[in-house]
Amino acid sequence: MIRCRDLIKIFEDDEVEGNRIPALRGCDLDIKEGTIVSMVGPSGSGKTTLINILAGLLKISSGECKVGNYDLELMNQKSLNKYRLKNVGIIDQFPERTLFLDATVEENMKFSIGLLHGNSTDYKTRNLEILEKLGIDHLKSRLVRHLSGGEMTRTAIACALAKNVPILLCDEPTGQLDSLNTEKVKTLLRQVAQEFGTTIFVVTHDYRFFDGVDKTCEIRDGRVSSMLSIEEQMLLNGNKEFPLKFRAQIDSSNSVRIPDLVSRTMKIKREVDFELFELGEVKLSHPENLPPEKVVKEDIKVRRRDLHVNPLPQTYFKGKEIMVDIKDVSKTYYGNGVDVKALQNINLQLFKGELLFVLGPSGSGKTTLIKLLAGLVNATNGSILYQNTDFTKLSDIQKSDFRRNRMGLVSQQGNLHPFLTIDDNFYLKDIFSGKRFTNVENLSDRNKEYLDKYKIDHRKNSYPLEISGGELQRASLAIANYSYPPIVILDEPTANFDSELASHAIEEIYDTHEKSDTTFIIATHDITLIKDGIRAIELQDGQISQDGIVFTK
Repeated sequence: MIRCRDLIKIFEDDEVEGNRIPALRGCDLDIKEGTIVSMVGPSGSGKTTLINILAGLLKISSGECKVGNYDLELMNQKSLNKYRLKNVGIIDQFPERTLFLDATVEENMKFSIGLLHGNSTDYKTRNLEILEKLGIDHLKSRLVRHLSGGEMTRTAIACALAKNVPILLCDEPTGQLDSLNTEKVKTLLRQVAQEFGTTIFVVTHDYRFFDGVDKTCEIRDGRVSSMLSIEEQMLLNGNKEFPLKFRAQIDSSNSVRIPDLVSRTMKIKREVDFELFELGEVKLSHPENLPPEKVVKEDIKVRRRDLHVNPLPQTYFKGKEIMVDIKDVSKTYYGNGVDVKALQNINLQLFKGELLFVLGPSGSGKTTLIKLLAGLVNATNGSILYQNTDFTKLSDIQKSDFRRNRMGLVSQQGNLHPFLTIDDNFYLKDIFSGKRFTNVENLSDRNKEYLDKYKIDHRKNSYPLEISGGELQRASLAIANYSYPPIVILDEPTANFDSELASHAIEEIYDTHEKSDTTFIIATHDITLIKDGIRAIELQDGQISQDGIVFTK
């Protein structure tokens, strides 16, 4: 169904002559009809670029890309648009891009079907079944803009499934979902593949997608480094005794990627020597005969699976300055004849310089609380005080000024201006504050310092829509944290990161917190990010169910 050979995609910067960024570098891929294949790789490895090419949203620079009977490299944009409409369902990592926010969940599904099949009445029963299997049938009459990030993701999946097309392309479909809802999505995708013969391709950093698929592959630096069935994975990874076994994919140019552990152990960088013996044995060695390092099989870090919280001691706030005081706050969304109580009677105090995690399953109220604290929505009842400022009584313009002067904010979608480069986005707060620039070179060095912290300096001249979701979030984190604002609010800041980048980013946040008086409020479903001794609240059905200090049993 999908066949890629020596696929190359190079992005060229129109502003800087000769600046060319290779996203795919000879990528090979084969996917059979009716199978589920996952592609796992770190942020910036080329996953999103490959999805956009298969969807007909990007033209390749060179190579072959065949999907069904379509040779994508030979088609013009009009033909690609028609191909995408009739053959492809897309689940974007930022669901707002593919949904009508002021329409209901049900209306979005009807629109998705109507583009392809006209009158969608015949699909009403099937739509309801899809919603039930995704666990969002109770949301069918709710406006999309009133959904949580996880609920939006599942709505986008429902709309893609509703089209009933032969190919589903999923870009980080579970980055904003907890484990329970991730398993629901994986189960439904499996049923769709089996019942309808749909070919499903998932690109993700989420290693939970190693299970429940027909094959999985790894991509690094724009090339597929391995393609294994579940049985092959078990064969290679089941034995943890020496010798360790690896299997890599040989691409159409007869190239193969040396496994990372092998190259690190042998200290290989740019060159490697091969020796072929008479009986066919092959030996690899360092060109300068450097001795290899001893192989140490690293113990897998124990991931936190359960959240254990000790209640706050009575003296917790003694002698500390209260930064945020939330009193009896409730939020009800009204619309389309449906009243949704997102938060009910929230009472919470945070002191200056505190770091607080906000936890809870998808739909528990995390994103609504974050939006209230940032002034992006208004409370139905109650008050929010930032020190001596009653935030709930400010006008929208006053709240905007407050955010600009006192907050760093990172939404799930990355809140950067789309028509400015990453580097230029750093200057927006200063420009709107009326500041004058006397030494742009020093400011550029400042930008680089923060971009380096989050490993995104190589993208500083790119626009937000040109980079991957993980890169966009890293850039947003860098901009939100520069100059240590009094309050930093982060909504699922690592949702589109691989585990290595997530660990690095959260350590940078911890480091910034220790060096400053900044108050951090972080909403996440990933409890592995939380260190012992950190305060966390857990939301359930719009109410605080736990508030205390995290510890390991």
